[in-house]
Amino acid sequence: MLRKFDYSGKWLRRGIWLLVPVFCVSMAESKLSRQRCKNLIVKVDYNSGMRFINQIDIQTLLTEHGSDPLQGSRQRDLDLRSLENRVKSNKLVKNCQAYRDLQGNLVVEVEQEKPLARWIASSRAGEWRKTAGFYINEEGDFLPLSERFTARTLLVSGAFFQERNHLRTRRGQSVLDLIRYLHTDEFWNAQITQMMVAADGEIHLLTALGDQRIELGPADNFRSKLDKLHIFYEKVLASDWSRYSRISVKFQDQIVCE
Repeated sequence: MLRKFDYSGKWLRRGIWLLVPVFCVSMAESKLSRQRCKNLIVKVDYNSGMRFINQIDIQTLLTEHGSDPLQGSRQRDLDLRSLENRVKSNKLVKNCQAYRDLQGNLVVEVEQEKPLARWIASSRAGEWRKTAGFYINEEGDFLPLSERFTARTLLVSGAFFQERNHLRTRRGQSVLDLIRYLHTDEFWNAQITQMMVAADGEIHLLTALGDQRIELGPADNFRSKLDKLHIFYEKVLASDWSRYSRISVKFQDQIVCE
């Protein structure tokens, strides 16, 4: 009988120790909800190198251009999910997290989009229209350009990108995979400056060194084509990158140069 009592008492003590933290957290949450918002603290991930938005832009979104001031509002009246959605209405915002700190401040952390490519519209004469175009992110979403900041990315052009649903097709996924690869591979990221994709998916690449036009063909099997071209650079063009102006790797087991 004594053993049974000791056993029950041990579990009772453990249950109390488990309930204490829960009770303390509940008390803290209750106290915090009765407080008023002291300050609005906005944190933007400038370490990513992007400068599309700043703290003032985020404050404008959060307060709906000042019509809904947050400072002085009761914490329990702040709908954090709704505030996050206000910020994410800016297409150059990838993610947003809003929370309350223990000092009674509303903290909003913002992650900016990191585009991989930039499509620029061109005139009939081939001149770029700097005010037209869009960015492409890793998921293949189209993002607006920014008047404040221009991200250094791969430039893409061609009729293929004029239909925005093309990147959702099977061929478009191969094109997007190629864009991702050119962004992440150190050598090709430095060497390829522009990618042109025709309406039928034929791809031409322009290089930084040698000022060459590379005929890649369709994006299918682009890794093997680029690996073959990399070897060609090392074995043949290492001493003179400008020897050829056009290099074609679109045909299997062939490199055609002019």
